[in-house]
Amino acid sequence: MPHSDQRVRTVRRLAPVLLLGLALPALSACAGGEGDRPPVSGHAAPADRPVTVTHAMPSDITDVVLPVSGTDSRWTQGLDALPRQAADEVTRRCVASHDAAMPAQPPVSFIRYSDVPDLGFIAGHGFNAVPVPGASGTAAGSPGAAAASGPDATQRTCLTRGAAVAIDFRKAYLPLQNQWWQAVTSLKSSPGASAAFGGFSRCLARHKVRARDESAFFDLVDKRLQAGDTKGDRSLGATYAACMKPVESARVPLRERLRDSFRKEHREEIEKVRTELPREIRELEQRYGIRISFPAP
Repeated sequence: MPHSDQRVRTVRRLAPVLLLGLALPALSACAGGEGDRPPVSGHAAPADRPVTVTHAMPSDITDVVLPVSGTDSRWTQGLDALPRQAADEVTRRCVASHDAAMPAQPPVSFIRYSDVPDLGFIAGHGFNAVPVPGASGTAAGSPGAAAASGPDATQRTCLTRGAAVAIDFRKAYLPLQNQWWQAVTSLKSSPGASAAFGGFSRCLARHKVRARDESAFFDLVDKRLQAGDTKGDRSLGATYAACMKPVESARVPLRERLRDSFRKEHREEIEKVRTELPREIRELEQRYGIRISFPAP
């Protein structure tokens, strides 16, 4: 899984699936091991409003892997965060066993997706990174000269062990999910999806946001985040949610029909995920003392 601290505009150009998230250095070692999953954007300052979570799983686990709505997206965010929590825990155990310091890194945070936006979550929290409650948090100690020079040999070994655990877990669902994201991204060019954006720019103008389209809007969000303007970020989040609501009302049915056909085309892969993924989740939780969490608006 390629992770980076690229800015939002780079994320949108290379991978429109992901909206905003927080890069986890512990997983940087898996750049070549998870197919073409998109990079995420890194913004170190977390949102100042804590997020509430639920641990309830949907009746069909494939809704977690193949999201079509904001509600589904929350499940997907939780699934994405779980292996990063495991990687963080493995790294911490490893450095402790070597009597070494934990390498400086941001807390595990929920990632949002532009192709399936969670408007309720964005309206309440904006676009900044929101740490997973109960996650280990930032590394102990201040990020001084050692952090600036990067992890030492022991820390790199431990980061690699953590990344390997995350990669292994994702094997249960990532190949199928990558195909789904590709299908959802291709849907954006359909006449129905394109038409849904007709009033988006006019809505932004009514809210006095100077952005001609979604891309320009995210450029503005990026500037606010880079400047540490959390109040302005949340304001833009509320505006985005309001202006995207009619767009999503039109796009969700399109995604639902797409998922119906996708499930028929990938029946065997989906049945395998239904069988294996719940077991993999339970085993990861028990082995590392973590719990899968899903954000609530």
